Amino acid sequence: MTNHLEIKIITESSNEFEVWRDNVNDYILDIGWSLKNNKLVVGTSSGTIIILDTTTWRRVSEVIAHQTALMSVRVSPIHDLYVTTGQDGFIKLWSFDSSRPITEIKSKSQWVNFAEWSRDGNYFATAEGNMVRVFDSKGKQINCFDKHDSTVSGIQWKKDTHQIATACYGGVRLYEVGNDKQVYFFEWKNSMMSLSWSPDGRFIGCGTQDSRVHFFPLPYAHGSDFEMNGYRGKVKTMDWTADSSYFLTNCWNEIVVWKFAGKSPQGQAPIILDSHLEKITQSTFQYKGSFLGSGDELGFVMFYDVEIGEKAITGVKLKHEISKLKWSNDNRLLAAGTANGELIIMESPI
Repeated sequence: MTNHLEIKIITESSNEFEVWRDNVNDYILDIGWSLKNNKLVVGTSSGTIIILDTTTWRRVSEVIAHQTALMSVRVSPIHDLYVTTGQDGFIKLWSFDSSRPITEIKSKSQWVNFAEWSRDGNYFATAEGNMVRVFDSKGKQINCFDKHDSTVSGIQWKKDTHQIATACYGGVRLYEVGNDKQVYFFEWKNSMMSLSWSPDGRFIGCGTQDSRVHFFPLPYAHGSDFEMNGYRGKVKTMDWTADSSYFLTNCWNEIVVWKFAGKSPQGQAPIILDSHLEKITQSTFQYKGSFLGSGDELGFVMFYDVEIGEKAITGVKLKHEISKLKWSNDNRLLAAGTANGELIIMESPI
């Protein structure tokens, strides 16, 4: 249960974890850390990208990446490269060391929703309306998967493979790099709003139009899929711990965490984390362990350890809605962006 006294104390306290702050005067849509965490890329809704040197917190560059709204920023897991996508229909590949794109790719779609890198950094995939394309790390197209029934709402690469899952209305499709044919189709007559593949490869979870989370166990047997329901809205925020033990979802102002640990959580009660007062906008685990940060519409950032349970470890109050949270690759720092353009870098409480 929400402890309003603790919330009051957090509201009136200074941010003891703050390392640095700035204001980019625009809605912060996405954030990415470079491989060694020495640079930060910040993407705004107007299409601007800002590069910061995190050793000095100086702005290295600021360029207009897209002529209309930026949709996503995705950093390579092994190279100092990142991809941006925009409502202008462009996909752009960048280096952290340059203010000009390495490659510009024009989509047939009016806009490009997002991109996702494979875990080895050799490929990235883009969601362009009802089409998914795969490119190598230099921007050369490898595959085009255009048989989706509706707008693609999720892409996820399977760990340590070049297999990719995509979600749209009607189910989840599996593809492999270099093979233009669909590998498998998990049919489910519903609109899939989000998709997340467990790091151990054993479960694919999808948030659905009717406020449920639908799971496909792997290897798949007909009729083995299952659902978790009781959510008060569409589940768009999902994340796994690195060992696949816990699966995080949002339920309005609550975080609902299911314990997997290699098996289905059916029949188990979830862990409910309910310190937020308003709708949760961001929630993400650190890259190792069960510690997470979450943000909401009121500007609160809360920190939890799922192993402890429902009690928040601590929290901070920023001035505006939290639009993006992103942990550094070493889990030491958390970058928080707001709808008003605030950018705050905080040390992890643990």
